[in-house]
Amino acid sequence: MFLVLQAVRSIGILQIVFGIGFILSRSPSLPAVLIGATVLVLIALVISLLSWWRYTFSVQEGELRVENGVLSKNRLVIPLDRVQGVSIQQKFLHRLVGLVEVTADTAGAALAEFNLAAVKRPIAEALQVAAADQRAVATTAEPATLANGAVDAVAEAFTPPVAEESERVVVKRTPRDIVKLGLTTFPLAGLALLGPLVAVALEFEDRVDIPTPDVVVDPGIWLVWAVPLAVIAVVILGLTLNVAQSFLRLWDLTITRTASGLRRNAGLLSKSSTASSIPRIQIVRVRQSWSSRVVNMADVTLVGVNRLSAAAAGGAIGVGPISVPGCSEADVSALREIALDGALGVTSLERTVSSAIVFKETRNTTVVVILSIVGLWFIAAWWPLLLLILIPWRWGVVRRQARLRRWGISHDAVADRQQFIGWTSSETLLRKINSVTVHQSLFERKRDLATISFVLAGGVVSIGMIPFEQAKAARDRALYVAETDRRAFM
Repeated sequence: MFLVLQAVRSIGILQIVFGIGFILSRSPSLPAVLIGATVLVLIALVISLLSWWRYTFSVQEGELRVENGVLSKNRLVIPLDRVQGVSIQQKFLHRLVGLVEVTADTAGAALAEFNLAAVKRPIAEALQVAAADQRAVATTAEPATLANGAVDAVAEAFTPPVAEESERVVVKRTPRDIVKLGLTTFPLAGLALLGPLVAVALEFEDRVDIPTPDVVVDPGIWLVWAVPLAVIAVVILGLTLNVAQSFLRLWDLTITRTASGLRRNAGLLSKSSTASSIPRIQIVRVRQSWSSRVVNMADVTLVGVNRLSAAAAGGAIGVGPISVPGCSEADVSALREIALDGALGVTSLERTVSSAIVFKETRNTTVVVILSIVGLWFIAAWWPLLLLILIPWRWGVVRRQARLRRWGISHDAVADRQQFIGWTSSETLLRKINSVTVHQSLFERKRDLATISFVLAGGVVSIGMIPFEQAKAARDRALYVAETDRRAFM
């Protein structure tokens, strides 16, 4: 039944209502329309029942085994030690029928390798525990089948080996924190929620002739008072929607330290639960925007190894399995300490990048601006000369970024901090690095500079325009730690 409801929701209730109205307006026979609709519902119900009946999954001998298919049969086998995280979401439609959605991610997969649209929560939590602590489960439980209807057996077979008292709440968001997060978000971001409402209003306007009054307004007077009020109204509406969206996404946001790692629970109408073991956390990323600095908050992302960006090899970062917005300094310290798994990390960032990057970036901008002016001169007369403003603007931005950027490397970690108005820092353990690359462009080679890239299973930490000798020393240090430290890195 849930699959039928999901199909109806994917089509859209409003679209279905308009479709029925359109058919009724074109068809003289109401019984024929009802019979056709009944046939379509029965077909959807039969297909959904067949899909549910042929979809089974089980945990046997340390493997997650999935079988599905109506006409053809598909079988997927995933070793539990390859599962990097199991996420549980309970959207509004799931809450109506008492079910949840389960998603399992594996290292190296661009998309979720296992997704179950509707299952009971005890089975989902049991699978989450089994994936997070496979060794402990293997020694305390026999292989059990996770099939439809086997809720009690599964929940009993995969009972966590550690008592609930061992769990510790690390971060918990209060309603006051959620309001601060909504107010410090860019005001226009919340207006995106109005998109569906505007579409419905336009569709309704096309079908209903709404008379418009003939009112003549002096444009001069209108601009004096209406424009400022409209701007204020838009800002207030955007902030209100931001707060509402924050409550929907972050209500009861809790980060719990468990025997197997970290677990994130959040959501008001749609609830989500994400778990990750500590070794699978690759990068600790902390970001503070100019607005969140006012309330002394920062966003922490614990980047894991699941679902990397397709361009990760080119420097893009991985998708963090655990995102914690609105953290205080104490929250940041607690999450960093857990993610570094007892390591000291980088205590001070004292190294800088070369100021030559200012000349490089300004030179590139100057070339682009001059070519644009030459190309547009014969079309827009002297107006393209205004593009010259971009040159000093770019110079000032890069100069400030280069002056404030800091990085450092210790005996067990490397960290990088970039700052302009807000700031972003990335820190990772050296033992979790897969490879280190030192690259010199022609510009860097002439100035004895280099770019060093630390490649992990969850992304890349890259630092450019640093002295070549420092890059080589950092590379040698990272490779030595990665080769000699035998602890798990993912």
